[in-house]
Amino acid sequence: MTTTDARVETRPQRTEQPRRTPRRAFVTVLSVLVPAALMLAYLSPIVWLVLTSFKNRVDIFSSAPTVFFTPTLANYVEAFVDKGFTENLVNSAVVGLASTLIALLVGLPAAYSLSRASKGEGFMMALLAARLLPAMVLAVPLFVLASNLGLRDTYAGLIAAHLTFALPFTVWMMRGFFLAVPVALDEAAQLDGCGEWGTFLRVIMPIVKPGLAATAIFCLINSWNEFLFALVLTGRETQTLPVAIPSLITPIGTSWGQVAAVGTVTVMPVMIVAFIVQKHIVAGMTGGAISAE
Repeated sequence: MTTTDARVETRPQRTEQPRRTPRRAFVTVLSVLVPAALMLAYLSPIVWLVLTSFKNRVDIFSSAPTVFFTPTLANYVEAFVDKGFTENLVNSAVVGLASTLIALLVGLPAAYSLSRASKGEGFMMALLAARLLPAMVLAVPLFVLASNLGLRDTYAGLIAAHLTFALPFTVWMMRGFFLAVPVALDEAAQLDGCGEWGTFLRVIMPIVKPGLAATAIFCLINSWNEFLFALVLTGRETQTLPVAIPSLITPIGTSWGQVAAVGTVTVMPVMIVAFIVQKHIVAGMTGGAISAE
């Protein structure tokens, strides 16, 4: 072998790097800019609401929108200290948490039983029909019933009203997750000595935790934001935040800074909780979609 051949054989092979074509670069930039623009458009009202809650009256009514300003907490102090919106915040928290907890305590065993029953489709269709009823259809009967039972302007009356949509939603959604759990697990647990409640609590419930988190969050959000039943069934002592906000709009004028402050406090807890458990929500919704097939 000659020296020239050896040099040719030992020469390292060059690997061609894929060229970044203008079209591929454009697609990459577009895939970043489009989601960013959509997120900005979606969050812009919330961002503006939060900024307005820290502005004074001069900055709010400025002819040119101001982004840079001296923040103030006067709107929060006037709304939650002087005008008593703290009580409305407590009312929303009590009603939302209580209705969600009761819906889970009652709906989870019901959903599990219906997932293991051979003839549960008729009952599920009845629940779906109740879920599809407009809230306006139930508002007047619930008002008459609460007035006759002395439950108007009480937590119990509003919680019972919220259960009319929270309980069917819980049963309908959780049944799909329980159907995804094989019945063989129930039989194996019972062979090991677990009763029905032991099987349900120790074996089945840990498996459907993502679905439980998604269902609880949606029930809490629906109860927290609900307006019609709270408007009809509450009074001065039990008003929730969505019902109390319109009281800031008076014939004399509208306290837009305080409206923004109360709106910020109304929106932020739900957003924070949703961001914390977003993985469970996504997993829960995906699991429900798979089980529904």
